[in-house]
Amino acid sequence: MNWLADARSCPGVFYGTVAQDGFLIRLRTPAGLLSCLQMRAIAQLVESWGIDSVQITNRANLQVRGVQTAPSQETLQTLQMLGLAAQVPELDPLRNLMTSPTAGIDPQEWVDTRPLVRAIDAYLQAHPELAVLSPKFSIGIDGGGRVGIGCRSPVAWEHRYNDIQLSAMRLDASASALTGLAPGLYWRLALAVDKRLQDTSVWIASNQCLPVVAALTQVYRADIATHPPTEKPPRLPHLLHDWGMADYLHRASQHLGYPLKAVTDFPELPASQPYAHLGVHPQRQAGLCYLGVSPVLGRLTTSQMLELAQLADTFGRGELRLTPWQTLVLPHIPSDRVRDVGSHLVALGLAESEDLSTSMPAIVACAGKPGCSKAATQTQTHGYILARSLNQQQMLDAPINIHLTGCPKSCAQPSPAQVTLLGTLIERPESQVEGYHVYWRDAYDSLQQWLGEFPFTEIPALVAQLVSLYQQRRQISYQVLQEVLQQNVAIGEKADFQDYRDWG
Repeated sequence: MNWLADARSCPGVFYGTVAQDGFLIRLRTPAGLLSCLQMRAIAQLVESWGIDSVQITNRANLQVRGVQTAPSQETLQTLQMLGLAAQVPELDPLRNLMTSPTAGIDPQEWVDTRPLVRAIDAYLQAHPELAVLSPKFSIGIDGGGRVGIGCRSPVAWEHRYNDIQLSAMRLDASASALTGLAPGLYWRLALAVDKRLQDTSVWIASNQCLPVVAALTQVYRADIATHPPTEKPPRLPHLLHDWGMADYLHRASQHLGYPLKAVTDFPELPASQPYAHLGVHPQRQAGLCYLGVSPVLGRLTTSQMLELAQLADTFGRGELRLTPWQTLVLPHIPSDRVRDVGSHLVALGLAESEDLSTSMPAIVACAGKPGCSKAATQTQTHGYILARSLNQQQMLDAPINIHLTGCPKSCAQPSPAQVTLLGTLIERPESQVEGYHVYWRDAYDSLQQWLGEFPFTEIPALVAQLVSLYQQRRQISYQVLQEVLQQNVAIGEKADFQDYRDWG
């Protein structure tokens, strides 16, 4: 048996998820934590499949495209032994557990979330009945540090939503007096509704996190059991839409045997620092730094993977971390060896400077053609060309997020981008050409400010001008930027981008 009987729409290891270019396999990497042993094993496995690269996903997984033959039983067992595949194959498609990629090393975090991640992962692996959950079911755990998940970042594209979100918060004496809770560490519960996290006002003590997550998942499972087995399992946000949050929490309380109590007067969660996973940053451990690098489109060649593993072994503690932004963190680098590591990263094409002081554009692209039948354009190829073009023209001190999507589903990034390129086919007298609808950023909707439709051959120069504008004017409020945009671009008409050169 190479594949389990039924393919799934959300890839894993044990299911033959078919794309246009072959099988799509997504390796299991809870919280994005990888050892050098795992990284080397993945590189060797991918090479044995005749493939030269993998891609970091927006859930801190690694995925492999274009696999032509099913993995052998021995390969599947090896992946299980390495912790890169679920012990219960039916559970493998469930989405990756997410937490900050700087857990345990962030100087500002309230708590190291890795023990809780391991406990929840062990719970999921021990309950095969949860295999009926939607494969899009997800859990996020935020420790309150400079690098956060959920929606603590003031930069919308950094938001990473999960169905169930636990966010750490430490109550001091003054906050304790307001809330009526004893001082200490608590976790605020939020649930995803309509692609946004909605706070439940429920605060949970640390020793109750696992029981609460178990209750929430079991109530969800019980509802799925009432649906016909041939029916696609409803997602948790759909259940919340039908039941309402109060009813769902009430049923979870019944399962727990005690009420989930809401707290009305609670302090706000601290904002995370934008882009704090990129560049060089001091760890909470004295004399050590973590280095965040941004591979183009999250893609790593097998040779880069092997070299990264060697760097982590030589300069760090044999550890690598994948992030939900398709980037990579090397932790535990001695402060006096940062430039040495930086020079290696430059040589690998993973950094622009030895001190990591300049940033690459944060370009995100869906699979596109030929991998996805829904896509109108070759988003991966176009994203790579665009990234290289911008890197040659622009020196960024902070990333600008550019999202290429081959269709309106926006699979690669549901959060708003600063520039969105929506794939389309443009009619020409002789043929159709691949192009993009171009949208400027909006606080909530990536597709609100339309700038026009352009063939891809015009996109690199056009986006370079938008990036230049962003560099010059980003300190101006969003409202002012929107007013300037509306004065210079007639919505619904093609823009004259030559005029933008005068904005600065």
